[in-house]
Amino acid sequence: MMNSENMAQDLPPITFCDVVGSTNDEVRKLGQEGAEAGTALAAHAQTEGRGRRGHLWHSPTGGLYLSVLLRPQVSMQMLMGLPAACALGAVDALRSLGVAEAGIKWPNDIVIADQKLAGILVEAGYGEKGVFAVCGIGVNIAPQQEVRRAVLEEFDGSQRPLTPAFLSDHVEQVPDFEQLATTIRDAIVRRAKQWEQSMAGRTVAGPLATILDEYFDAMPAVGQVMDAVLPDGRSMATGVFAGMDVWGRAILVTQDGEEVTISAEQASLRRVASD
Repeated sequence: MMNSENMAQDLPPITFCDVVGSTNDEVRKLGQEGAEAGTALAAHAQTEGRGRRGHLWHSPTGGLYLSVLLRPQVSMQMLMGLPAACALGAVDALRSLGVAEAGIKWPNDIVIADQKLAGILVEAGYGEKGVFAVCGIGVNIAPQQEVRRAVLEEFDGSQRPLTPAFLSDHVEQVPDFEQLATTIRDAIVRRAKQWEQSMAGRTVAGPLATILDEYFDAMPAVGQVMDAVLPDGRSMATGVFAGMDVWGRAILVTQDGEEVTISAEQASLRRVASD
């Protein structure tokens, strides 16, 4: 098995730019043309960034917008586990930088308590070398007041948006832009490769079977009362967030003891404030 240091040395250099439409779109083009796994593009700002369900992702200067090309050799059915592996990689990177409290909000946002530090969008593609995936991540870095206003999710169409968190509020010194991008890229590629290797030659119950315990442990909201919020703002269910199944679906246990299973395509989870 390749160790993490050798893996990082073998990765292609990251391309850096000031402004781009969408880093995911640019890396998707590279993937279609046959670029190797680990190819990445980092920008200081995006003009056409997007999040899950097609939401606009506001990407002002003051953040890191990074997309990484991945080529996991797994079945299409199992590819559903890749976003969770990428989220674990992002948490690895942030914790290595001193953000000990970094965790995951189901399914794959990066949070500190109830505040959103980063968002992740993983998209599949197909090109001359077959199926690939692009993992895009946007990290809030600087806390200038104008940036705080610009990144508020209420502008992207999502319901009950989380308050943003900023890296500069949680580390003694923010690493330089290139170091931050490299640390996150390397950790995402490492986790994706580990997840791929854990699936190889094994009969598993679902795409998250081999990483479910770590995924579960990285979620600070487990055990809290949550609303499953539909895209139109209505509540699908309310209950204690009991965890996820091997397909990555969230499980809420209602007051009546009923288990409600929710896919990421159906709803988002939001914490219910205690009285």
